[in-house]
Amino acid sequence: MNRIYLASQSPRRRELLKQIGIRFDLLLLRNDPRRQIDVNELPLVQESPDVYVERVCREKALAAQEALRLRALRAAPILTADTVVTINGEIIGKPDDNAHATEILRKLSGGTHEVITAVAVALAERTVCRVVTTRIRFAV
Repeated sequence: MNRIYLASQSPRRRELLKQIGIRFDLLLLRNDPRRQIDVNELPLVQESPDVYVERVCREKALAAQEALRLRALRAAPILTADTVVTINGEIIGKPDDNAHATEILRKLSGGTHEVITAVAVALAERTVCRVVTTRIRFAV
């Protein structure tokens, strides 16, 4: 079986691919202004969470394709993904520290929130992206 590139720093995504028997090479993206590889992960004004997560995922795929070209690596499918947690349409970012993590857990506790994930596969000039939303009820 041919290998794919995984353009993700997520240990969980690596583990998931291993569990289902997908062989992959890591393609880590670094923000490098000299090489014009950058992904804007800041939400745009009035950008909905599902549009945001798809945009970031597609931008990661484009950046990964550019990284392949700049590094003169062999062509192969590139897998990228992005996930956000939202409460009432507000994106909850990653915690800055333990206190922030505790605050986020309190917000989630006893309510329903959404986890929105976009996954993209890019090869040559084509990128296919899918977005999935999961509603989660978080016990007290």
